[in-house]
Amino acid sequence: MGKGFEEFEPIFGRIKAEWENPNSNSLSSSLLPFLLHVQALDSSRLRIHVTDFHSTWEATRSVQQLEDLRDDVGIGGSWSEFVDYLIASLKSDNVKLVLGGIIGSAKSGGDHGATFAKLIAHKSKGMPLVTISLDRLMNSSANDAMASLSLELFEAFKSKHELVVKEQECSYQLTRRLSAEKEKNESIQNQLDVALFSKRQKLRALAASDKALPTATPIGNLDILPISDSHDSSGNPPMEVRPLSTKVGHRVVPAYRRAKVRGVLLDDTEDGGGN
Repeated sequence: MGKGFEEFEPIFGRIKAEWENPNSNSLSSSLLPFLLHVQALDSSRLRIHVTDFHSTWEATRSVQQLEDLRDDVGIGGSWSEFVDYLIASLKSDNVKLVLGGIIGSAKSGGDHGATFAKLIAHKSKGMPLVTISLDRLMNSSANDAMASLSLELFEAFKSKHELVVKEQECSYQLTRRLSAEKEKNESIQNQLDVALFSKRQKLRALAASDKALPTATPIGNLDILPISDSHDSSGNPPMEVRPLSTKVGHRVVPAYRRAKVRGVLLDDTEDGGGN
């Protein structure tokens, strides 16, 4: 953040008030809780309002005045670090309003009669204190401040409410989608269960049919009846089973194993025995 408050979000809080001098007669007037409102008037000024709707207090600080406050508080580092610490302190539960006034100046109607006030805040225990003096507003200025605070508080509530409604709508839509996906998954799972059950039934049926088939008898266990010379009931003579012949017939000698003829004997039949 630069030295400006363009992105400053309004701060609202409920703070307790106490007397600076608790032994004074001012304690005869009870103190109500106060509302705190911090807003950016422009890019260079912050305004603080504190009210219990009986008395209203105000402080306006420029960037230069906050720089001086930074030196008084003793916080080093960058400007943005100081602003972050200031915002965290004002948002914390460690904020209180300290009142002081003339003894016996309390008024009727809930007005405690304080003549000065200061806002004291710190981020956490042991951290530096931020102290801001406040000026009391009177008459129309006080009424305007309370009206402005009430209107800003309503606008902040409206914005938060719209945000919550939007988040609830998104959550509802996500819940519906999740429910639809769940139903879809359950439907797919049911279909898978049906398919698996049908497959198991088929496997069981196939296993049962395999058990019902007759068992084949080994050939060695069969009894072979001898062939009878008598005819069967049809009048046909029984077929005679003859063993395969083991005799080997004449085999043709391969050509390469035949006796080779070395020459040809010529017989001169015309001359009848030669010359």
